[in-house]
Amino acid sequence: MKVLIVGGGKLGYNLAKTLLEEGKEVRLIEVSRMKGELLATDLDIPIFCGDGTSVEALAKAGAGQCDAVIATTDRDEFNLIACELAKRQFNVKKTIAKVNNPKNVDIMKKLGVDFTVSPTVLMAGLIEHEIDGAQVRFITDVNNSNVVISEYSIPQNWSKSGTAVKDLNLPEKCLMIYVMRDKDMMIPKGNTELFAGDEIIALTVDNAAKRKLKKTFEI
Repeated sequence: MKVLIVGGGKLGYNLAKTLLEEGKEVRLIEVSRMKGELLATDLDIPIFCGDGTSVEALAKAGAGQCDAVIATTDRDEFNLIACELAKRQFNVKKTIAKVNNPKNVDIMKKLGVDFTVSPTVLMAGLIEHEIDGAQVRFITDVNNSNVVISEYSIPQNWSKSGTAVKDLNLPEKCLMIYVMRDKDMMIPKGNTELFAGDEIIALTVDNAAKRKLKKTFEI
């Protein structure tokens, strides 16, 4: 799978590293040449210096050969334009946009962005978790689809404590987003070990994947 990321901030950088761990072919556009050069010292991927809201920059980065374009900048209007151009000019199958202002989620959807992710909505769900303490709790869906983000609390007597993510036989239609341990948050990789008491934020594409993931963390 070929993925083009627009924006080389913290989200774009960490997302690129995670997708590489999963074996995806990743390329990235960053408007700042200095930041792009810095990213190149740590990411073994093609990095293009340019404006991700321009047809020229998207073409140079090979948007037309990508299966998905993910816009991760801190400006909703930039993310919308990048996704619209990817879809209309380059026929990219899937576009995903970070939405900094939750009020823009519906606008993004109406204008054709396939998936939107709002950090504000996600964080609100995490705060709510401090009250209900459920073992598996729904946080939000993505564009009112079967794609959902949920939180999984690993029980204290979990038999697989200390197992690496790559050895857990996770469902294919699942992406671990964060692992929270003792109030520290990390992005899991294949060799990240999970322990009893960890809290997992994960995205699942359908109910079968969600059920299998829940079963993985049962005693």
